[in-house]
Amino acid sequence: MRVVTARVVVLDRARSRSVTSRSRAHLRGRGAPSRAREDARDDARPENMTSTRATDPPPTRLWTNVELAGEESSRGLRRRPGSTAAAIALVAGTTLGAGALALPVALRDAGFAPSAAVIAACWMFFSATGLCVLEVNLGTTCELGRGGGGSVNAMTRRTLGEGGARAATASYAFIHYALLVAYVQKIGQLVMETAPGVPGGASAASAAYAAAMSSFLYAASPEKIEKFNSVLFTGILGTFVPLLALAASSETTSIDNLFAVSDWSETPETIPIVAVAFVYHQVIPVVATSLEGDKERATTAVLVGTAIPALMFVLWNAAVLGSVPPDATSVGDPIAALEAASPATAALVRGFEFFAVSTSFLGFGWGLADFIADGMEVDSSDARPWIAALAPPVVFALTRPDVFLQALDSAGAFGVLVVFGMIPPAMVYRHRAMREECKRARGGEDDPVECLPILAPTLPGGSLTLAVLFALAAYEVGTETIGLARSVVGA
Repeated sequence: MRVVTARVVVLDRARSRSVTSRSRAHLRGRGAPSRAREDARDDARPENMTSTRATDPPPTRLWTNVELAGEESSRGLRRRPGSTAAAIALVAGTTLGAGALALPVALRDAGFAPSAAVIAACWMFFSATGLCVLEVNLGTTCELGRGGGGSVNAMTRRTLGEGGARAATASYAFIHYALLVAYVQKIGQLVMETAPGVPGGASAASAAYAAAMSSFLYAASPEKIEKFNSVLFTGILGTFVPLLALAASSETTSIDNLFAVSDWSETPETIPIVAVAFVYHQVIPVVATSLEGDKERATTAVLVGTAIPALMFVLWNAAVLGSVPPDATSVGDPIAALEAASPATAALVRGFEFFAVSTSFLGFGWGLADFIADGMEVDSSDARPWIAALAPPVVFALTRPDVFLQALDSAGAFGVLVVFGMIPPAMVYRHRAMREECKRARGGEDDPVECLPILAPTLPGGSLTLAVLFALAAYEVGTETIGLARSVVGA
């Protein structure tokens, strides 16, 4: 995020300390955390403490985002607090993808009740791991002393060391590049379905779309990006609701059809499919920075922003599966059936897919560029991270999309469960342990600067909850690994 300056408020139980934070560009490079700590120690002296009344409520944000405002001759700074609604739309839009409409085909063998249970379980699991990422992000930002400092690189390096950071970032980059390739390619297909005579065909349409979206992401302010994403998300809802009504109003729709198939033994096969549909964690650093490190608002954005897609998945699954007679051999393609119904429904389907792809492209592109900027140790206003993030997907989408897409088909669930299933609880465990280790190294002294206070956990349950999350993800990763090995041996 492009923040001019900030005031980072480090909360220590009932009182707060106000710590001046330089801009992101000024804190880049070796020694930045130590400079922030020196500033913190100066401000923590009694003569420099900010006076607050005992009756004042504790601040909920950790810093203040500001921007230049007013005429050029009399410009000043004004607070830019960020919008919780926009953050929810960013999380929800990133989670939703064009493949959401095809979920009933993949979940048919299990039936509605088992697949709905899997969707609910995956929502709870991935919202919990999202809260893990949020907790570590806020703690890392406090330690680095700058708003927007808690990227995936910084979080994994701080908690898991260099080896863990390299493994996590490699998987993270692969997943994001692969999905961006799929999104760019999908846009070309949608354009050709809508206007087959477009000069240059699907390749030209994909390239033009990627260039336009990439230029907008680089040039626009975070506030404008959030507003644009909110418009796109409104488009998702505006096309999904009538599609849902059309699917539910089918002549063959009935409650009996909905529960005709219920095979709980098929649920293990559906977990990897649904897991890939809940990838949104890359925008959590963006959300946390936009909301000024406000844990309560960011938690709301994660929980509500993931609950909306989960509800949409369940409703769409019910509408489609409820219209399939019990003696049908397959669900068929619900998207093709709707498109064939009338030109209006075809337009709704393509509109939904366009808006879903665009919100996902925005979230994944923004998150990947921020990730690369941190790795390159440059500010996000530098064009190089954006080129590195968004140019390769266009090249592969136009030349060899099969390279990434085949890899995503075979290892996508594996990568998602490692990066967004196993790593977040592992990071939180180390994050919470680091302060105790720091205190023991100082003979039990609770130094509020060197041993930064751990903010109230975003995820309740302590180490037991973290162990359960890690074990569930590890079990699925093991299952996926065995499946991949068998497929290789069988081939």
